[in-house]
Amino acid sequence: MVKLRDIAQQTGYSISTVSKALSGKGRMSDETRKNILSVAKNLGYTPDFYAKSMASKTKTFVLGLIVPDITNPFFAYLTRGVERACGETCLLMLMDSFRSLHREEQLIRAARFYGVNGVIVGNSRVNDELIDEISKYVPVVIFDKECKCDNVVSIVVDNYYGAYLATKHLVENGCKHIIHFGGTQELYVSLQRAQGYEAAIKESGLKSHIVRVGYTFDDGYKAAKKLLNERNQFDGAFCMNDLVALGVMKALKEEGKKVPEDVAVVGFDDDKQLCEVTVPSLSSVRQPVEMMGETAGKMLLELINGQSNTKKVIFSPSLVVRDSSARR
Repeated sequence: MVKLRDIAQQTGYSISTVSKALSGKGRMSDETRKNILSVAKNLGYTPDFYAKSMASKTKTFVLGLIVPDITNPFFAYLTRGVERACGETCLLMLMDSFRSLHREEQLIRAARFYGVNGVIVGNSRVNDELIDEISKYVPVVIFDKECKCDNVVSIVVDNYYGAYLATKHLVENGCKHIIHFGGTQELYVSLQRAQGYEAAIKESGLKSHIVRVGYTFDDGYKAAKKLLNERNQFDGAFCMNDLVALGVMKALKEEGKKVPEDVAVVGFDDDKQLCEVTVPSLSSVRQPVEMMGETAGKMLLELINGQSNTKKVIFSPSLVVRDSSARR
């Protein structure tokens, strides 16, 4: 690794002068600065972030962000929100659990040994006992799950209400046989959305039908394809997220079903890049993911600095109606 003294020896300047040139500070001629920068580049010099952090009066924190699937756009928006809140003063270590409970547990347990100052865990499936154990060593923010442990803040959207809104919308648009293409039962968000769906169905005097599929495009496609091949009749679909909804819509199209004339479809998340580009455009429950990510980052910094008394922050969803459910 190239050090300041190597550049100093090569250029003939003092280590102090080299340091000032590389940091852009201090007074010197343009020729001197250019010479030092040129030599540094040729030698392959890269600044030692940790040494710089230790020498700085402003402490730089390293934050861990554990998500179940970095290919899901939802978690990209979440990450951007966290970066907006913490990017100027923190480094973000992004970890993907691949929706594996075992790997998620490993990552959470290992977080205290990675040298991180705090951890944000998205859509966690681990039990509160493990979160409680880790929070004794590093502050934790749990995203999309309620946790009552000390030194932990929960950031959640009202999934129950969002699911209720979506299902009620389908009912009001004339749907009589509405299937909920839901997530797996161990996830807090899946349970909350299923309960919101069932509440709206019961209130409307209809029969509930929940199919546990998962969270990906392929999950939605395969589940809908299977139902259609088995001659299961439905005229409404409330889906766990937008990716599942798009998979369902593909299966419907292949089986000759028109959306929304034959089957009205509503997703959850409201990723505009997905919802507005598909034909027909996808109705979806909007949750302010980036704002939630920003809040998660701010809450974690407050926990690290011992300034937070907040235990839970709840965001309200809203329904965005587009062509996939707007029957005329």
